[in-house]
Amino acid sequence: MSGEIPVACSLSHEDLRKREATLLAQFKSALIEITEVDDGYVFRIPGDKKWIVLAAELIVAERECCPFLWFELSVEPAMGPVTVRMTGPAGTREFLKSILA
Repeated sequence: MSGEIPVACSLSHEDLRKREATLLAQFKSALIEITEVDDGYVFRIPGDKKWIVLAAELIVAERECCPFLWFELSVEPAMGPVTVRMTGPAGTREFLKSILA
């Protein structure tokens, strides 16, 4: 692929509002900690199955409408917290702040 992928969501305004009211709201309700990094954010959520499944659903959904995002999912041992790192090109942190942080 030539050139950079733009930092933009391909969802319509209405579909983005629906996502914010459902999947994104559920994810935000689970947040234990938010850490800002140079190119995005690191989000920590509880380590039980319910939240791991939610994080995976969020990653799948966001990959479709926000192809510029880079995701890393880490699961700590002994049922510890889950870390979801979302990063990308310049402008990603500001974009994520507008919908998640």
